[in-house]
Amino acid sequence: MDLVNIPKYCLSCSEKELQNIIRYEGYSAITRFSEFVRITSVVGTRLLSSMAKTVQDQYKDYKVIPDVVEEVPTTFSILNVTYPIDTKVEIGKELAPTQVKDQPHVKWEADADAFYTLCMTDPDAPSRQNPTKREWHHWLVGNIPGSKVCDGETLSQYVGSGPPKDSGLHRYVFLLYKQPEKLTFDEKRLDNRSDANRAHFSIRKFAEKYKLGDPIAGNMFQAKYDDYVDILYKQLGILLCAISFSLGDVESEFKKAKIEPDIIDKAPIEKIEVKYGKKVVDLGTELTPTEAHEIPEIHYKHEGGVLYTLVMTDPDVPRRGGYNREFRHWLVGNIPEENIAKGEILAEYVGPAPPKNTGKHRYVFLIYKQNQGAITFDERRLSTWDGSQRKRFSIKKFAEKYNLEGPIAGNFMVAEYDDNVPAYHKRLNL
Repeated sequence: MDLVNIPKYCLSCSEKELQNIIRYEGYSAITRFSEFVRITSVVGTRLLSSMAKTVQDQYKDYKVIPDVVEEVPTTFSILNVTYPIDTKVEIGKELAPTQVKDQPHVKWEADADAFYTLCMTDPDAPSRQNPTKREWHHWLVGNIPGSKVCDGETLSQYVGSGPPKDSGLHRYVFLLYKQPEKLTFDEKRLDNRSDANRAHFSIRKFAEKYKLGDPIAGNMFQAKYDDYVDILYKQLGILLCAISFSLGDVESEFKKAKIEPDIIDKAPIEKIEVKYGKKVVDLGTELTPTEAHEIPEIHYKHEGGVLYTLVMTDPDVPRRGGYNREFRHWLVGNIPEENIAKGEILAEYVGPAPPKNTGKHRYVFLIYKQNQGAITFDERRLSTWDGSQRKRFSIKKFAEKYNLEGPIAGNFMVAEYDDNVPAYHKRLNL
């Protein structure tokens, strides 16, 4: 079909008829769209509106709306994204990580005097069923003059798709924003040799922070694991267990370890990400007290504007089945989303310190949701010196007292005595 001829028979077409023309005649005809618009702006406007509606519907079908953005405007258009060897991105099309390992060429109808921000992000990390790292952003470029991506300010260098093995299809979403002006970004610059600071990104919050408004164009493909992913992980310095840890069955592992029913009535389904440096806690990982001495990095699935309570507790004091159950190692309330540093510390962190000859102790991390908002806790605040006040704790009773929901997420590790424990006991006045 020659778009130049559309006005001869389609000036009175309905919107549905225009959509059928596109569907049956092929999108390749759109390459002459600008010529068509010059001939008839009336039909051109209606056709563009029809195409935009199709993009919106597809974003809703693949749940990019609302998982990544709340909505896109009616003027939202398809972003032209092409990888080497003429591999073109189409909404929902499945591509292999091998095909998208190199930075793509991205084009759009740009205002030569304007600046743009381009993002590629994965809302399904580490899996769509359990996206505890949502979003993992793969590419972020700001202050792009016109459509010259290579002349923009690279905030995060391009990293290709890397879905973990057995995690199913991931969505890789491209979004383009038109900036109000040239911006000063205070983001840490990320290279493509590390996975640091890539997870728990939100393009929605990023756009709000810099007042970018709604995205003006986008695209999306899907990908699942192939052999290239292992190469990518080595490039990023990622251990396979570290990126796939959230795929484990929290509920069944809690039951096997008898955390349910020893300290909680029902095990959570979601997993908390717990990392001590490069050591990843994965439902029973064994660490030494020395390895777990410093405060760990914690991440979990959370809702915007919601407060949470975090606890780390040892139910095996002085040994498994012991009479002092539990010993609270860490307790933080009124945590905004997952910003633990801004929470209210009820008990400062102390690492594992199991007594000699008492076997392996379980150290359980739990997250509770505070549905009632901020809580006035009447607990005594415990420093790292208050060892005796930490005994005979009960997270079950604590949760009941403050009407906490959950636990909604959890994880645990095990540890037994090492040579640094006596020093820890001395500091705790035990």
